[in-house]
Amino acid sequence: MQAAIPGDMQARKEKKERIERAVQRVITGEKEAYELIIQEFERQMYTYCYYILKDHQETEDAVQEIFIRAYENLRSYKRKVSFSSWLYKVAYNHLMNMKKKHSRWLKLVDEYKHHKPVVQEYPYTTVIEELMEYLTPEERHILLLKAVEQYTFEEIAIIMNTRSATLRKKYERLRRKLMEQTTIGGKPHGQTAQPFS
Repeated sequence: MQAAIPGDMQARKEKKERIERAVQRVITGEKEAYELIIQEFERQMYTYCYYILKDHQETEDAVQEIFIRAYENLRSYKRKVSFSSWLYKVAYNHLMNMKKKHSRWLKLVDEYKHHKPVVQEYPYTTVIEELMEYLTPEERHILLLKAVEQYTFEEIAIIMNTRSATLRKKYERLRRKLMEQTTIGGKPHGQTAQPFS
């Protein structure tokens, strides 16, 4: 575990305070202050949404919709949790609603993919993208929030409306699942066995 750097903690605290001030300014009618919130979180939201949706256009649309919904519901934000956690909860709920609405369409597309000849359109698919394919949307959410965004299990539980103990178990299962995918025949994925001499 990496020790916290005092300057890093100070920067986080200042960022959090800056965001909280911007939220209060927006609530009191200063709409332009919302630009600061978008600038602070747009890249993070894009990354989070992209690993769930895996489509740039859908991701751009989703991020825009998430910021619109957050703006419309800003008065419901309570400082009991960080604004960042609240925004990720808005994003999580929006993405889950999108998945539900598109489930029939996705099943049809998936069926089409299984029946068409396999042609690798992107020969340089990253290992991370390959591994993410093995995870369910819920597992992707957990992994991204824990490993990439570095939220605690308690914060993720708030975002996903579940218990932190349940998340810990799911996180351990998804880690094992990914580890199994990275080793084939006892060798790390991507390495071939050496012939016998």
